[in-house]
Amino acid sequence: MYKVVIVEDEKMLRQGLLLTTPWEEFDCEVVGEASNAIEGEECILKLQPDIVITDIHMPQVSGLDMIERVKDKVNCQYIIISGYDEFEYAKRAVHLGVKEYLLKPIDDTELMETLSRAVKAVQEQREYEKVMSILEKWNTPPGNGWSIWINKKDVLDSYLEKAISIIREQYMNDLSLKSVADQLYISESYLAKLFKNKTNYTFLEVLTLYRIKEAVRLLEETDLKIYEIALRTGYKDTRYFSNVFKKIVGVNPAEYRNGYRLTPGNILNQL
Repeated sequence: MYKVVIVEDEKMLRQGLLLTTPWEEFDCEVVGEASNAIEGEECILKLQPDIVITDIHMPQVSGLDMIERVKDKVNCQYIIISGYDEFEYAKRAVHLGVKEYLLKPIDDTELMETLSRAVKAVQEQREYEKVMSILEKWNTPPGNGWSIWINKKDVLDSYLEKAISIIREQYMNDLSLKSVADQLYISESYLAKLFKNKTNYTFLEVLTLYRIKEAVRLLEETDLKIYEIALRTGYKDTRYFSNVFKKIVGVNPAEYRNGYRLTPGNILNQL
């Protein structure tokens, strides 16, 4: 579970956050709370949380001052709370790396959305740390027992290559972003970003293109019926399959079988 620390001088607000937020839905657990920034700093350094929710305005030391003191010692996501929508506070928060900002009175829906984004950010950070851990083991000078040199880009590309390999081998099955991510032991959000950043297509778009490319091959090389080709390429609904096919190829499967061929610029020719 993701560890959360709450730093808030208003007792009612602190207790409200602690008791009414559905932490388990976000796989979170409140491991510590503090009524001021000095206690909060001690709590953060001791517990090393994944997420810190803190007020800005507190006696003696502000929430932003507290963040500045601990940000280089603890790797976590910060959600700051304020009763003021002031540009200077927001500007300093951005400078400190704070991405989430809640105004009082706190809206429950906004809190849930903010917490969800913070959890995703923690997940992505963990994935990054996993990659860097691999690099530390692999990126060893020759002569120390390792002959392979590798960098971060290679590892990221490796995840993507493995994901595409799974699509090629299992496109006929009920594949999803989650099922592929689970096979690679990485998060859905991380894999989704890899696809979008590296290919400019989403996972579903890549899966669909490979399925339709195989459907084209089966139409050209076999006498299988349209519904059989649909099933072999992962589509249980023949009508839906035909609609997807036409959207990508330009004609429906029956028309393609009757002599239509892909234009040179069709995306399927690039796979």
